[in-house]
Amino acid sequence: MRTADHVLAMRIEEGAAGYGIYVMLLELLRDSESRSLVLNPRNLAFAINEPDSALVERVIRQYALFDVRDDNTFTSPWLEAQMEEYDAKKKAASEAGRRGAAKRYGQDVGQKPTTNSDPIGTPCPPPLGAHGNITNIIIPDKPNQSKSKLLGLSYEGLTGEDLFNIARKDNGPVSSITRQWQQGKQKELDEQRGMFKHNLDAILNVCDYFNLGDSCYSFLLRYTDLGKVGAAHMVNLMALFNRAKEEKFKPRFPAEYVIVKLLQS
Repeated sequence: MRTADHVLAMRIEEGAAGYGIYVMLLELLRDSESRSLVLNPRNLAFAINEPDSALVERVIRQYALFDVRDDNTFTSPWLEAQMEEYDAKKKAASEAGRRGAAKRYGQDVGQKPTTNSDPIGTPCPPPLGAHGNITNIIIPDKPNQSKSKLLGLSYEGLTGEDLFNIARKDNGPVSSITRQWQQGKQKELDEQRGMFKHNLDAILNVCDYFNLGDSCYSFLLRYTDLGKVGAAHMVNLMALFNRAKEEKFKPRFPAEYVIVKLLQS
């Protein structure tokens, strides 16, 4: 995709940072029920761990990568085309499977099973929504909301429910796109603020040890002010990390454990 005509012009101007932002915006659009998002550069920048909201806005507005609507929402024509093709293939595969099952069990395609004992008549759980297999993460073992300590906490505008949702949706490890973004961001921070003043690699090491994903990684970036070396919150995080390694301890619900420990310290 990086060599496609609709992306190349943006990459020439904005580099790898712009490309990473473009891909992460596509992910947000894909996960949105309507496949559209409100064009609020600050909120979008926070959602993808990008401090430069002006760069996010340029990627959206200046290179014809997205359609910006009159109601201040935007969509991706490229993504719409990809998902339409995906839907068509999914529907065709479903129809083929249904015909094969009907032939196997001697039923017409449109005929309903006569009894619950019929293999095809076994009640099934409700299907996932559109594109459920790529946008919905199935977490069989997750924190119990009624017992979560996160509900009694808050942090810089994040309510207890917000924190719980971060932990509930978190599914490690950190994605390759986020790792690529981090490499570019670390270089940028070193150039702007001096070497060794921010340590994003340390935050990634914490995430890898506890098997934290993008949601918790984003929270830790915010909590530590982009891994600011020597800051109190960064010290707290590294103390928690080092203690866990020394004791060879890995919690059952790592995202909830890490956030609770940090906010209660």
